[in-house]
Amino acid sequence: MVSLIFLFQTGSPSVQPDFPAYLKPIKLYLENRQFEDYLNLFSPELRQQERENLIEHFETDGLDSVSIFFAGQSSEAGNQSRAFFQVVFQNDYSALIEVWQISYRLEASGLIITDKRVSRSSSRLYRLRFPGKGNFLVKDLSLTQKDLTINFSQAEVFLDNLPEINTALIIIGRGQVKFEPSDEIEKNQLRQRFKKPYFEAEISSLYVRGSTGFFQANLKYEIVARSQKPAERQAETDLAASIFARNYPRSFTVENSITGELLTFLPQSDETVIEIQAGRKGEFTYVYTPFAEEEIIFLDRRQNRLLNSYSPAGEEPGLKRMFVRFEEKYKIESYQLEASYVPANHLMSARAGLTLLSVIDELDGLQLRLNPELQIRQIIDDQNRQLYYTRDRLRKFLYVYLAEKSSKGQRVNLNIFYEGQIMPPPPQTDVLTSQGLGQYYSEPRVIRDSYLFTSSSDWYPAPATEKYFTFDLKLYVPDDYYALASGQLVAKQPLTGQPDWSGQAWPSSYVYIYQGRRPVKYLSFLAGHFKPERKITGQVGLEYLAAKDGPAKNGALLEEAGKILEFYQNLFGDFPYEQLSIVQRFWPAGGGVSPPGYVVLNEEPDSQGPGKLRVRADNPVDLSYWPGYYLAHEIAHQWWGHGLTYGTYRDNWLTEGLSQFSAILYLQQKYGQKAGEEMQKKISKWVSKKSGLGPVTLGLRLSHLDFTGYQAIVYDKAALALFMLKDLLGEELFYQSLKTFYQKNLFKPVRTSDFRLALERASGQDLRQFFHDWFDSEALPDVEIKKKISRDNDQTRLELSVRQLKKPVLFPLVIILKTDQDSLVRILRIENQEQVFELQIPGQLKVIEINPGHRVPGHFKLK
Repeated sequence: MVSLIFLFQTGSPSVQPDFPAYLKPIKLYLENRQFEDYLNLFSPELRQQERENLIEHFETDGLDSVSIFFAGQSSEAGNQSRAFFQVVFQNDYSALIEVWQISYRLEASGLIITDKRVSRSSSRLYRLRFPGKGNFLVKDLSLTQKDLTINFSQAEVFLDNLPEINTALIIIGRGQVKFEPSDEIEKNQLRQRFKKPYFEAEISSLYVRGSTGFFQANLKYEIVARSQKPAERQAETDLAASIFARNYPRSFTVENSITGELLTFLPQSDETVIEIQAGRKGEFTYVYTPFAEEEIIFLDRRQNRLLNSYSPAGEEPGLKRMFVRFEEKYKIESYQLEASYVPANHLMSARAGLTLLSVIDELDGLQLRLNPELQIRQIIDDQNRQLYYTRDRLRKFLYVYLAEKSSKGQRVNLNIFYEGQIMPPPPQTDVLTSQGLGQYYSEPRVIRDSYLFTSSSDWYPAPATEKYFTFDLKLYVPDDYYALASGQLVAKQPLTGQPDWSGQAWPSSYVYIYQGRRPVKYLSFLAGHFKPERKITGQVGLEYLAAKDGPAKNGALLEEAGKILEFYQNLFGDFPYEQLSIVQRFWPAGGGVSPPGYVVLNEEPDSQGPGKLRVRADNPVDLSYWPGYYLAHEIAHQWWGHGLTYGTYRDNWLTEGLSQFSAILYLQQKYGQKAGEEMQKKISKWVSKKSGLGPVTLGLRLSHLDFTGYQAIVYDKAALALFMLKDLLGEELFYQSLKTFYQKNLFKPVRTSDFRLALERASGQDLRQFFHDWFDSEALPDVEIKKKISRDNDQTRLELSVRQLKKPVLFPLVIILKTDQDSLVRILRIENQEQVFELQIPGQLKVIEINPGHRVPGHFKLK
């Protein structure tokens, strides 16, 4: 068991400040359990209350030891001072961590404690171990939870070590699992993967976390025999220990900053995590979290894919579900960040200053995200007090606990010092990946190293969910690198000396100082061998940077960017930032990414040059046959992605779909209506091919099954739906609604329902059916149209009978009528199973064109 315990102690404790000599009696007496001496440090009126506190911890709670750590102090009025401590009460299997504020004065007789407050007390934390209380053979075991059934005809059950509490079980044997979502869309997701609307498999083991009440209600078995000692079935015992070591860090565990130890908290109510070993099919995880917006999650561990995430159907038809939403406790207003990055060894060292505003009374902590490869050196507040923190490295969460509670409206300043080796992963949002940007380079190039840090890198302690904030940023890079970041560059200068916050040796470096006075949703920077080539001043400053070893570029790229900006500003409103930088770098795969305030275009080194683009027919989003596409799409993300952003993964189309729509609009006005129809025709074919994968509102989850399918649905289907909305509402009303929606939600996260309601308010129409059909459903129209033509003098009477062969879908059907006199456009609102339209047309009808450009994906047949 020694090796297992070592595995859990994955972290290292933070550096603690020295304990002042005059406060050491507190530590000495308490840790040595000299309780009377400890109580005599308190003023007489406090002793009884403190005695009761000791009785509660050591007798009622059964804790048998305590460790106390000094965290800092501050002065008060008169001869009073205040000290802060992190205190760990514990026994063999549990711990309780508190943050104390102690007011004291020093007299000739010694230390006198005049007040003690517990500003933070953790829930009871536990040290789980296996083998624990015992193990036994059972038969006819069944375990159930929402939409999940597990059965073992015979199995061995291992209990954890916690007395009088059941929070973890390990079950080993030959069993069966069946997971069948009660949501039809989620069934289809499993059908895409397993060819069935459910997951069913033979299983060999389970690791189950739940509450005592959950086990009593949901676990049934009959005991066959009890094993008296683990050694009696050593192979199974060793296997149970291995299962525990692999799964324990995955759920309900945090690493604390005082000892670096991994501790667990107890699941509440029906909270459940079940780790399933399913042989060749792999490892799967079922999670049930009551009151979460989506209570059930089903994961494929081996493939690292989210298969399902949803709320189960109510037990009664039409039952209205209710969610508990916790109010936002604080707002991060600004960052003051200094970071060095050395590409040669990928070492980052940084100090992140945060200014946050409490929006509730008694704020006592905050939750952030940070890359688990980065080690925290210390966290201090603006009074230089050491703060206690815990980390959930698996989910990349950092929990920081304040030394004292903050009231509503109070600002709190923190400094987080950290370092480690980090390589930036590919960005996951505001990105377009494909091949072929060759209209700007003509000869092969050698790829030079460059490093792009975006939100997917988790390279700084960011809000747990994307929130907007301002910032001051200093970046230190070697002198042969250029550092580009969001915001405005206010200074570039050689580094002299070493900043006092850094714990590493510095190479010859430059410091780049950026300011961001307009909010961003994340901090980003690019370090590489670049140089600025050209700038254009104006209402929005434009800058073009390129690889140092590339040929001098002409102004085509920057001029195009200026035209795109002007086009979008006329449609959507002002550009959200003061400046836009365009960077062109050599990269193994073409495409682009758009962090706040700049665009990175990835150029393949073997590009064939103008007129010889390698347009990818197998890519749903590649419209680079029309030069300017990638630039137009990425610049659109400055509005749809940064000016506003999506609220949840289900709303991802609000950035990608709107950016694709915007890019097509720009290219259509540049190359003409016919080109626009060709673009829509291409993406419509992809939508028809991939729509069955799932609805638009599955968002990023679709990429886990089929990345091209994700692009076809979230980028292309959403873009086509926007064109349809423009036809339904009318062009003028639609564009005005879009501009108003953007301006009212500037620097905010938005959801699909926000967009729908904005259009409904502007138009007076009920659009719920349209959004259901095109955003929440996989179905596409299957339409048969019969025409009947009659002539009356110089008029043509056209009767169109429209029949939907499957479940009706709401959409606008564009019809082009070409006569001997003119070419007319009519838009029909299709929503029922069968509809008949009568049209009076001047002149003699020559040609009828249905659904030009395949704007509405699906199947249409004209008879």
